[in-house]
Amino acid sequence: MNDQHRDPDAASVPTLLAGRYRILSPLGSGGMADVYLAEDERLGRKVAVKVLKARLAADDEFVERFRIEARAAASLNHSSIVAVYDRGAADAADGGDGATYIAMEYVAGESLKQRLRRDGALPPDEAVQIALAVLSALGAAHERRIVHRDVTSYNVMLAEDGRVVVTDFGIARMGDSALTRTGAMMGTSSYLSPEQAQGRSADERSDLYSLGVVLYEMLTGRVPFRGETDVAVAMQHVQAAPPNPRTLTPAVSEALAGAVMRALSKDPADRYQSADEFAVALRRARRPRSGGVAVEVGRGAGHGTLAAVGVAAAGAAGVAAGGSAAAPNPGTAVPPAPSVPPAPTAPDPEPLVTVVAAEAPTRYRAAEPATTVRPRPRRRLRRYLLIALLVVVAAAAAWVAYITWLAPGTVVPKVVGDRRSDAVQALRDDGLRPEIHYVWADRYDAGQVARQAPRGGTRVEDGIKVDLWVSRGPLHLPAPGLAGLTATAAKAALERESLAYKSHRSASQEVPKGQVIRQKPAAGQKVERGDTVRFWVSSGPPKVDVPDVVGLSQGDAQALLEDAGFLVSVDYVAGWGVFPGDVVAQDPVAGPRRRAGDEILLPLAIF
Repeated sequence: MNDQHRDPDAASVPTLLAGRYRILSPLGSGGMADVYLAEDERLGRKVAVKVLKARLAADDEFVERFRIEARAAASLNHSSIVAVYDRGAADAADGGDGATYIAMEYVAGESLKQRLRRDGALPPDEAVQIALAVLSALGAAHERRIVHRDVTSYNVMLAEDGRVVVTDFGIARMGDSALTRTGAMMGTSSYLSPEQAQGRSADERSDLYSLGVVLYEMLTGRVPFRGETDVAVAMQHVQAAPPNPRTLTPAVSEALAGAVMRALSKDPADRYQSADEFAVALRRARRPRSGGVAVEVGRGAGHGTLAAVGVAAAGAAGVAAGGSAAAPNPGTAVPPAPSVPPAPTAPDPEPLVTVVAAEAPTRYRAAEPATTVRPRPRRRLRRYLLIALLVVVAAAAAWVAYITWLAPGTVVPKVVGDRRSDAVQALRDDGLRPEIHYVWADRYDAGQVARQAPRGGTRVEDGIKVDLWVSRGPLHLPAPGLAGLTATAAKAALERESLAYKSHRSASQEVPKGQVIRQKPAAGQKVERGDTVRFWVSSGPPKVDVPDVVGLSQGDAQALLEDAGFLVSVDYVAGWGVFPGDVVAQDPVAGPRRRAGDEILLPLAIF
């Protein structure tokens, strides 16, 4: 991450460092160090002072990273590499505060990451120019066997004076030296090379991969891989293929997209093998400027030159006052202008000459005498209306083209009707953040996206949240049949369909106790999820009073009891009644309420 533009921990700002550097203001803070704008009181110049956090000063690895950064940057003298002036551990006895620090060049400007966050993707020509400056810095470092290992858009500064400056050599490897933590991923996850993500050693080609990520970000406004965790992003660097930048930014030429994709090859052997080789590919891929013939002369890194040979607009080319000038035939190469000196040749078999020419008209019709006729007003009005209509159509087409291809951000894909997993993947591929909700929806099967916000086709900023409502099934359904179920089973059946319920009890002669007698709404009637379904559970037959039948004849007593809902059984006893066969007693006795269906015993007299 760029050292000179972060939010610092103001509470730990020292006032004087090593008795020499007076702190003016905080510049930034990272995980390892705080950075301040300071004045070198000896030399009277502003510097950026990077101070190792006190809690890390006892960690030998972080102290070693600090030493490597200072040594690596100080050993390089390059306009695109931040200059290191001084390093050390300030002694409190000398007026310092005991802090470990690096004093370096103060670069006034902003980081490339800040520029991209503000403006989005850069024009391809500007992106290539910045990448070439970074390659120049990396080439100088690689010549001294210094591998940066953390090339990111955070660590590329765009200075106010127009320079491009590479900073933060904090995890650089110098020659055969390296930090001692085994198997650790060193670097920023979005820019890691596959070998760094796997904990393997990094070399110069690893820096070129990371620069490929930075160039991809400049061209498209986003990094090629994103994920919810650093580990997820690192695994994509190892396993996943990046989307072609032309799918995100059609203005990127095929040659430039091909150069980026080669830099992002998983196998280091398939990438550019040096910064010079990468630079040559970018110069070849640079698109010619419009309005002229672009000729790239020379071969090899540092020797490509673009010469513009003026060509008049099509339809007017080759026509001079009083006659016509010769124009090149289609397919004929135009030689470079004499003022452009030929560059030294190199063993590159491909000529680097690109010619874009406008074809001049070859035949003209002689002027014929004619009588001047003024156009009729109606024809003139029709012509004006046609012109106005064409202007409106062209403006609308230009606006659609801008919104679709050129405006910063991304277009939300239409995922309504897609399966949940497919929709989530589509949004993540476009750098958006899906958030899932669940709803009941009649028109969509369970698991399909029923609604999304923002809607598909809307242009939004990268990384924005997109809400997806996924169908849990139909909103309306037929009420389930509950008759004959126990109360527990009926409740479970309604809960499975997300329906509320209320149960009641009712006596029933026909339905056994504990089973559902009836329900409302009736089975099969349309209901909506969340509606309440009522059902009644049988409490058994109703209770009734037992009539008094003592003294009645057997027939009358049996008829009266059966009408009340009781079962009747008789028994003959030795006893005297008014008449033989009269009821002399009953069990149970008359009065107490009994449940219909209970049995009543009637003893009958035999004398």
